[in-house]
Amino acid sequence: MLKIEKGDVFLFRPLRKPFKPSEVKKRRIESRLQKVQPDKDALKQSVNPALDYNIELMKKLFAETSDFVVRQFHFGSNREIWVGLVFIDGLVDQTSISESIFKPFMMQTLEGDSELLPEDPYQMILNWLVTFYSIKEEVEIGKLLDLLLAGFAILFIDGSEKALAIEVKGWDARSIEEPAAESFVRGPREGFTETLRTNTALIRRRIRTPNIRFDMLQVGTVTKTDICIVYIDGLVNPKLVTEVNNRLQRIDTDSILESGYIEDFIRDNYRTPFSLLDRTERPDKVAGSLLEGRVAIMVDTTPFVLIAPAIFSEFLQSPEDYYESHDYIRPFRWIALLLTLTLPSFYVALTSFHQEMIPTSLALSMAVGRAGVPFPAVVEAFLMEVTFDFLREAGTRMPRSVGQAVGVVGALVLGQAAVAASIVSPLMVIIVALTAIASFLIPNYSASIAIRFLRYPMLLLAGTFGLLGIFWGLMFLLLHLSSLRSFGIPYLYPISPSVPGEWKDVFYRAPWWAMDKRPLLFRSPNERRQAKGQRPEPPVKNGGDEGRGKQKGD
Repeated sequence: MLKIEKGDVFLFRPLRKPFKPSEVKKRRIESRLQKVQPDKDALKQSVNPALDYNIELMKKLFAETSDFVVRQFHFGSNREIWVGLVFIDGLVDQTSISESIFKPFMMQTLEGDSELLPEDPYQMILNWLVTFYSIKEEVEIGKLLDLLLAGFAILFIDGSEKALAIEVKGWDARSIEEPAAESFVRGPREGFTETLRTNTALIRRRIRTPNIRFDMLQVGTVTKTDICIVYIDGLVNPKLVTEVNNRLQRIDTDSILESGYIEDFIRDNYRTPFSLLDRTERPDKVAGSLLEGRVAIMVDTTPFVLIAPAIFSEFLQSPEDYYESHDYIRPFRWIALLLTLTLPSFYVALTSFHQEMIPTSLALSMAVGRAGVPFPAVVEAFLMEVTFDFLREAGTRMPRSVGQAVGVVGALVLGQAAVAASIVSPLMVIIVALTAIASFLIPNYSASIAIRFLRYPMLLLAGTFGLLGIFWGLMFLLLHLSSLRSFGIPYLYPISPSVPGEWKDVFYRAPWWAMDKRPLLFRSPNERRQAKGQRPEPPVKNGGDEGRGKQKGD
């Protein structure tokens, strides 16, 4: 098979051997990339004692952009000390700059204290700014530039070879609200926002232990996006943390705008429609995953958090399952998964190849419904499935006020019109509707998309080979799922490899007192999460408590 690598060029002629770009082309690409990057020599410079030089250098780097603000002023008993403050408008809190930076300097100037000027004005200014909880001293222009773009104000002092980076972050942010795509009946109503520190605080509120770690790094040569690796020290396997760090540090790109960029770079296999990393907007789900010994990846400017490793069964789980005292819905989700994947295919196979398996009365009714339909069953099913997917996607992308109306009204009108026009049979409309309802039972949206995509190959196999084709399709699907890994963990764990002791959280949700261990393959140093013998039992007949909480076999 021909392997196409990055940089290979092909012409519209018979393919022979791919040739690599020439040195001239490489230089052109590098020159284009340099246009979006600041001058590397300028970034490596140190802070100059001359204030004017530093200000002009910063102006040159930002090319006089409108949101770059420069304020130069002097203070002191005789106004001998010159300083320059630069910041990005929109990334800083103007009130903090006015009240905590400008005001102390102006007050000292108005007082005219003769003892104001020590030998080291830099140290004096540093002592004035102790009210800020984050002040960094830097000597390199490149590091100051990164801090400036992160919401810091940079203070240059004339005659000093150091600059002060003052944290005055302040931008408009979305308030904490319930995630629209993960709304539940029971559970917390909080969801992540686009601010990284707000998200880490939501995790801290739920896991109050000093062992939780937030490791920071930046990815993206242009965007310089902050990424936070979250785990609980003592519960997570150190090899997993090391692997996550290595995969993130290998990323060499200019931009990371969402966690989906990260997912594409670090997933184990890109040739699969299934998601090998879980994603969520709910802090309680992330907290539960961390307590199992997993790692969360939080990306600034997005509310979606990645969880690694991921297994297939958890895409059929919902955080709400663990808040109810019973769990009857999870078996229905597995049934809904099979219906979503195979129900239209079974209809096509039975009506096209295996009519003897249909009861006589039902077969006669189906024959009457299909009397005027000009297409075979497989074409009929394709038309209806594609139409419904169009309606679903249109309802998702349209404004919320009209999206639901498009999905519901469009499906009813088109379905009824198609039946009236004898394009599809009435039973086909029922089959498609049941398939759509079953797909809504899958809690994870990415898993639902993958299953909906796989319906079409199953339809082709059913229309070609009947039930045998469905059997082949399911076998190939199981083989593919068995071959997948998520950070070394089998994707079908604990079904394959089979660990019956951990099925208590797969096909059903066992009571909390029965789930006393963390997943085996996560290799957590602290395998047991709770004490044994906590099953509730009624007291003994004599009114004592000796028999309470004891399990059989303990």
